[in-house]
Order: sequence, then C-alpha cells, then structure tokens
Amino acid sequence: MPRAQGWSIYGAAKHAVIGLTEVLADDVRHLGIKLTLVAPGAFRTNFNNPDSLVLSQRKIDAYSEVQSLQEKFAAKSGTQMGDPAKAAKGMIKVTEMAQPPLYLLLGSDAYARAFAKLDLLSSSYKEWEALTKSTDYDA
Repeated sequence: MPRAQGWSIYGAAKHAVIGLTEVLADDVRHLGIKLTLVAPGAFRTNFNNPDSLVLSQRKIDAYSEVQSLQEKFAAKSGTQMGDPAKAAKGMIKVTEMAQPPLYLLLGSDAYARAFAKLDLLSSSYKEWEALTKSTDYDA
C-alpha cells in the first residue's frame, strides 16, 4: 500500500490528529459538536514548493532512498490532480450539513489510498487472527 514514504514525522503527526479527532468526536457528540477529519490527497498548492517545503541540503548516504523519495515528491509540484478551489467548496459544503461525515476524503488519490489501506488492514488482521485470539483467557 502506498504510504507517505520519506515523510515519517509528517505521517506520525497526521496519525496523532486522526486518533485525537476520532476520540474527541465521541467525547463531544452529546454536546452537539460534530467533527470531520479531512484527508486530502495531492493538491496544487504551495505545500511542496521551495518557499514552503525545505529539504535538507546535507545528504547522508544511508538516507539516499528517503531523500530520493522527498525529491520526487517536490518535483511533482504543479502537477497534482487535486484542485484546491474544489476542495475548499467540498469542505464548506460539509460545514452546512446537519450530519457531516466523520471522515472526508478529498481527491481520487486519497480515495484509492484509503481503500488500499483498508485492504492491507483486512488481510493483515485475517492473517494473524489465530495468534490474536490465542491471547484470550480460556473459557
């Protein structure tokens, strides 16, 4: 499954926000507060332009693969599939919904990655089902 290889800190921060938001949504639901996790794909913003994304000039041979992935990502600037104006309209639309989604994927690439992740989780969980369940107390 494609992940954000080369961006472990960024990925970790996103996972933390996702976890926090999922639990917070349950905690504040009774107050009438609704949360939506927006998971965008690649959009044509300045996110990976040199004025926003700064890559280390110091190169360490052991990290050459990671550095290569980061450089490829930066080189894609301006060719992403996502239209930021359409994303903004989608996010505004969600704020107007009586029952907004908890999860909102934006972009066909985000959609494809999400389902690849679901497939990965499903197959991994099934593969290790016996070991997983073997840790229960015997009835």
